[in-house]
Amino acid sequence: MTDPVAARRAAIAAEKERLARERERRRSRGAVGANGFAQRKWRWLGVNGAEAIDAVTELLKDIAQQAALTDEQRDMIGQGLGGAPDREGLLPAVRAGLALLEPGAVLRHMRELWSAEVRWLNEPGLERCRVLCSTAPGVELISTRFRAVSGGPAFSLFVTAATRGAIPVPNAVLAHVLPWAPLSVIDDLVDHGGLLPEDEPWTARGEADRLYVRARLAPGEISPEEAERLEWDGFLRRRAYLADEPLMRQDPEDVWDLLYDVVRDAELSSLDALDAALPRAQQIELRDVRSGAVHGQWSNDTVRDPGLWKLMAALWRPTTSVDPSLGEFHALIALNRAHELLRSGEMEAADRQAAFFLRQRKAGRRPVSPEMTREAYTMAAYAAVVASTRAGNGEEGREALARAEEYAEKAADSGHPVAQRNLALVRAWRAIPKNRRGAMTNPFLEIGLDHGADGWEQYCRDTFRQYEHQGDQAGQARLNHAEDRIHAALRHDAGFDVFFGVPLDRSRFEMPDRVSRAMVPPLEPLGRRTPLTSGTDLESIRARAAVELLDDFRSSAPHLDRHGSAR
Repeated sequence: MTDPVAARRAAIAAEKERLARERERRRSRGAVGANGFAQRKWRWLGVNGAEAIDAVTELLKDIAQQAALTDEQRDMIGQGLGGAPDREGLLPAVRAGLALLEPGAVLRHMRELWSAEVRWLNEPGLERCRVLCSTAPGVELISTRFRAVSGGPAFSLFVTAATRGAIPVPNAVLAHVLPWAPLSVIDDLVDHGGLLPEDEPWTARGEADRLYVRARLAPGEISPEEAERLEWDGFLRRRAYLADEPLMRQDPEDVWDLLYDVVRDAELSSLDALDAALPRAQQIELRDVRSGAVHGQWSNDTVRDPGLWKLMAALWRPTTSVDPSLGEFHALIALNRAHELLRSGEMEAADRQAAFFLRQRKAGRRPVSPEMTREAYTMAAYAAVVASTRAGNGEEGREALARAEEYAEKAADSGHPVAQRNLALVRAWRAIPKNRRGAMTNPFLEIGLDHGADGWEQYCRDTFRQYEHQGDQAGQARLNHAEDRIHAALRHDAGFDVFFGVPLDRSRFEMPDRVSRAMVPPLEPLGRRTPLTSGTDLESIRARAAVELLDDFRSSAPHLDRHGSAR
């Protein structure tokens, strides 16, 4: 039963049923029939009335059956059963006899004595007995005054169990209760901070519970093998994410699925769902990344984390040229932006972006890698080739083609085969009069694809239908011309090498595929797996606590005056 209110109601109902059975049992035994003299004798020991004498008689009968009693104690018990209790010797004999009974029997007799208003305990013991004999004790039964009263280990654990961990077990008695306390009570203490990792309570538990308790309090000390034994899904999924291992998707999606979608795969449609699933600290990190994308400005720690670059690149769409010397991330953004501008036909903007790589390095700026610089020279050379075709036969066209050769030479200085073929193409074009040159542009780039992209035929069919729907005959003509050139190249031995190759190496444009720890939630302790403490477990703790009440047993009972008050 996991509902505390329902559990409390069930406990009250069970206690009422037990009390009804006890009343019926007492009625079935019949009255003791003690005469007035005997009743006065019992009154001097704090036993007033037939019900009280009945409860004490039952207690004495149980004790009398214990073989370990001394002769003197047995005489005291016999006198009590005979109706002539000894005021000085009976209570010590009763205490000794109770110590010989099973805890359950001790609890039963303590309840009967309490119900019959027999007060054979000192003041602290009476207060504890009041709590133990309550139907369903809770926080409301533990007064401010009572909380200052100390009790034995079992009683302290009973108070903790009855209040669902709201009142912790004192540190002084922890070692005494940890080996035998029900696991659900241990969980109550963990939930309310009554147990801390430095207490190392798992060392006192049996083998079956030790690993579970340690995972609840010290998750960082759990190994992957131990987590598998516990079938601890949260631990294993977190570890798999950090190790970049494939994850089985959950339904509904958990935070690890969303981290894969957003941070690893840059699926922006899941941004809000991830924001809602992250703990506060990681939520702030995500929001910083999102807000930094407005102007492309992030903290140094964020920019230096390659695991965040995919998401940052998906969020940031710069409208002006990006300075690649600001860092590796900015260089990647600048390189990809120049390539996207080439594919969209915005040659002037692409040329301006590529030019940022070709400028003299400024003092204090981070150097751009030679590989990226060669890619920038290649794109600049292609933009110049396209500019020359648009300029005509005049000086402007010849200057653009000369500039294309200059850039192609710098791109080819490392011996890259694609760059060298590009240089050969540019030189061949310069050597041929313009009216005898074929088309110099790359048909893949003209239709918005990467050079040599797979699936270009299906793309062309889909785009043609789109132009047809729009009534764009000019677009259809351009698409047909580019498609014809691609088919012609396929019939040529050189294949696509007859086109100016951009980029030289596509991998130079890809964002790193790494795991970022910035948004990974910390390892949470293992969640509770036990239900609320059962009535059976609570009763077993109550019985142990009842045995501890024997330490508060009086050596001489308070007698009652003729008005029934103790003194």
